[in-house]
Amino acid sequence: MRSSHTPNQLLRTLLDQAGWSGAQLAREVNALAAEHRLHLSYDRSSVGHWLAGTRPRPPAPELVAEALTRRLGRSVPLAETGLTAAPGPAGALLGGTDAATLADGSAVNSLEYFGSVSGRLSVARGGVFSLAALETPGWDSWRPLSAGVLGDGDARRRHMARPPDVASARTLLEVFSRHEAAFGGGQIRDALRLYLATTIAGWLRQPRTTPALRRELLTVAGQLTYLCAFVHYDSGLPALAQRYYSAGLALSREAGDRIGYGLGARGLSVLALSLGHRRHADLLAQLAVHVGLPQAPPHQRSFLLGQLAVARAHVNDQRDAAAHLVHAERMLERAESGATPVGAFHPGSLGYQRAAIARARGDHRREVVHLQFSLAHRPHGELRSRAISTAALAEAQLDLGHLDAACRIWLSFLAAYPQVDSARAHDRLRTCLARLRPHTAHRGAAMVHDRARELHIRFART
Repeated sequence: MRSSHTPNQLLRTLLDQAGWSGAQLAREVNALAAEHRLHLSYDRSSVGHWLAGTRPRPPAPELVAEALTRRLGRSVPLAETGLTAAPGPAGALLGGTDAATLADGSAVNSLEYFGSVSGRLSVARGGVFSLAALETPGWDSWRPLSAGVLGDGDARRRHMARPPDVASARTLLEVFSRHEAAFGGGQIRDALRLYLATTIAGWLRQPRTTPALRRELLTVAGQLTYLCAFVHYDSGLPALAQRYYSAGLALSREAGDRIGYGLGARGLSVLALSLGHRRHADLLAQLAVHVGLPQAPPHQRSFLLGQLAVARAHVNDQRDAAAHLVHAERMLERAESGATPVGAFHPGSLGYQRAAIARARGDHRREVVHLQFSLAHRPHGELRSRAISTAALAEAQLDLGHLDAACRIWLSFLAAYPQVDSARAHDRLRTCLARLRPHTAHRGAAMVHDRARELHIRFART
């Protein structure tokens, strides 16, 4: 921590406006940190130090600004908290990666910036998940850009860059997509981020591509960025997932790619719902259907409608949820194939969404039926999704009081777990441990619990 030895009147004013005590702010910051898989333990005395002029290390200032933004219903810039010095170029970039500010070309800036760091990106480098930034502008609210306004860049690099090769980008999209579906996002996250930051961003900055080639390049760049966003979501990095989804929306918009835009809005809906933001998830799912449905092929129409059904169920509109599910099923029946590098969808996927809706209703019997159907119809190559679905089935069986069945299914999950690198799979492992802990007097449950604990120790992730 650093201290300015000057009382922080800015933060004091914000607390007064929010009607919060220091203890309340500390609790909200700790809760927000948990969204980002961080374990912070600030308390009233911590906030007292901040009010006295101490500046905490990142990401505390970012978390304070986000907590106050949600409380006050308006954007609270980082500088208004008084917890940090004036932001430099990196801080400006972090503040400019939400969807509302991408029309100035910062989508490409974002790809380059987030590719400049290696390893597991910290919240401090990636910012924090922003609820306000989920208020995504509609399809018609951005103007198309030309290559000349995408940012200053480096003139020598633009001159020396080899011509864009859309075919090679599409090939790598397929490779990254297949690997992610099989093994999770952990192993390809850095490679995909660097490819976007160097090759793709370099191509996007070239001013002399033809309009037709540029549209193709923007489309595949948007698809790669969407996949990169999903990989970060799968890796438990919601702030970076949000920023990549937002960058992908901007690229799809410039390309005139309504399908890509719809897929990106759907991805943000899934991300928001995973963090408990149901209303935002519902609005984003509606946006995804509104923009993407007219041009999407049948399997991707089902992909969009299925998420809208899930989101509707979570805001307790069961009639709408059922109607969208029926529509999604009809679209899937018309599909020749659901195998695309992004937005892939098939009966196993729809079964999983039916299970999510049943769980939202508290109907665990139907949840079990739909998860069993999903696993029976999910391709064997989708190891990560099969593992997560298997764990979900074990949890649903335990919800019904079927301990023996749950233990058998959890053993299948534990056998698959070492093959995937996914924070979502690791969450399921922790859930297995927590839910079996009260049942360890049962011999079978104790055996499964011990095996899960061994894997947790061996593959522990931060």
